[in-house]
Amino acid sequence: MTREPIGYLGIDAGGSKTLVMIADRHGHLLGVGRAGPGNWESVGLDGAFACYAQGVAEALHSAGIPRSQLAAAGYALAGVDWPSDERRLAGVVERLDIPGPRIIVNDTLAALRAGSHDGTGVVVICGTGSTVAGRAPDGTSFRTFGLGPLWGDHGGAGGLVFAALRALALQHYGRLPATTLAPRLLDALGAADVLELAERISREEIPQPGGELAHLVIAAAADGDAVACSIVREAGAELGANAAAVAQRLGLHTGACEVVLAGGVLTAGCAPLLAAFDAALHQTAPQARSLVLASPPALGSVLLALDAAGIPADMAVRQRLAGEIRAWLG
Repeated sequence: MTREPIGYLGIDAGGSKTLVMIADRHGHLLGVGRAGPGNWESVGLDGAFACYAQGVAEALHSAGIPRSQLAAAGYALAGVDWPSDERRLAGVVERLDIPGPRIIVNDTLAALRAGSHDGTGVVVICGTGSTVAGRAPDGTSFRTFGLGPLWGDHGGAGGLVFAALRALALQHYGRLPATTLAPRLLDALGAADVLELAERISREEIPQPGGELAHLVIAAAADGDAVACSIVREAGAELGANAAAVAQRLGLHTGACEVVLAGGVLTAGCAPLLAAFDAALHQTAPQARSLVLASPPALGSVLLALDAAGIPADMAVRQRLAGEIRAWLG
């Protein structure tokens, strides 16, 4: 006797890990699977398939249901950056043999689906790097390249640290006033002064600092350090301007557009950065409303599966599913 499909599968595949979740239409989490890095650009197409397949097998085992009881799937995949990637990854997910309709998007749009009420609006992700993406009510989407400052996106956490090191050099030259960034960074990097730090980095005795020290820049700005505040304001203005540009590109700038903020730099609660972000955003989209992503980003992939099946997810379903995913993630 054939049983009715009950499961809606979401795959959230990133550069470091992959989560696969199965939920029912009421927002109850039925099963979860984990796998390793799922970005095909780093692991190859066969590696991506193996990763997805492992996660799906674990999730099905956890849910205690056969593959035939899956009704639809939502794929939020890192590495879906160009139209050619959509075709490329469609062939990979086809091999998973998941029944029912499906939606495949870049993982940025899954964060938008998780954070906005209806899956439309703009999402700004600023972690190690930054990307801005958006989706209009007619399904049209647009995103920035996410390739760093050379291609118009702020450098994210790494960009904050780059600017902070530049500030240390300019302070040493006498071009900038004293900044508490100096003792914070010097202490973290084990150097006595800026001269020693520059020498040790130039001689490759210590690696070039990266985004892992961004929290020091944000903390200095929170304490009112003028140089740090200038750095985070510049970052906020760049991110806000890109969010406004994406909203305008999609025709969302004239209404009450939701702008979802995700990634460690934006969710750290840095007041001067967020104020600069809103100021730049509202120059073009005066009614836009920015909100910090409160739900697990993985929620978006399951909601995409429900979307693919044409099943509306009301607030109760969203909250129930977000809570159960959050509890599972610990």
